[in-house]
Amino acid sequence: MSSTNRTHQKKQEHSLVFCPDCGSLLDPPAGAEENVACEVCGGVVFASAFESVEVVTRSRPGAFPDKPTIRNEDDEEEDEDRTSKHLRHGATVKEKCPKCDNPEMVFHTAQLRSADEGQTVFYSCVKCGYKYRVNS
Repeated sequence: MSSTNRTHQKKQEHSLVFCPDCGSLLDPPAGAEENVACEVCGGVVFASAFESVEVVTRSRPGAFPDKPTIRNEDDEEEDEDRTSKHLRHGATVKEKCPKCDNPEMVFHTAQLRSADEGQTVFYSCVKCGYKYRVNS
């Protein structure tokens, strides 16, 4: 009997369901399916193997050292100061702001697309703070 025609009934003893033939993680049944087929090898498992499966995750101590903080208005003012500082001290170019017609803007670039495509140029107006990007 080949693995693609065999249906496994073995009780799972862990929180995830793996293919007994190749060990791949199986996707849970999408609906009222009786069986789930492995997308890698074609092995078949009864959908009932997914019933009452409890997924438990644990994090090691110290995995999340910083507790979330609640931001207040002072924090927002600090952010604005940092943004303004960045705008004043970044690389500048003679590029007209589309919003306020200021003749100079701050810019930076990043390679966001594949290597054989151009980089993305991010512009920020030093006068009004307007931002936009151009794929070059």
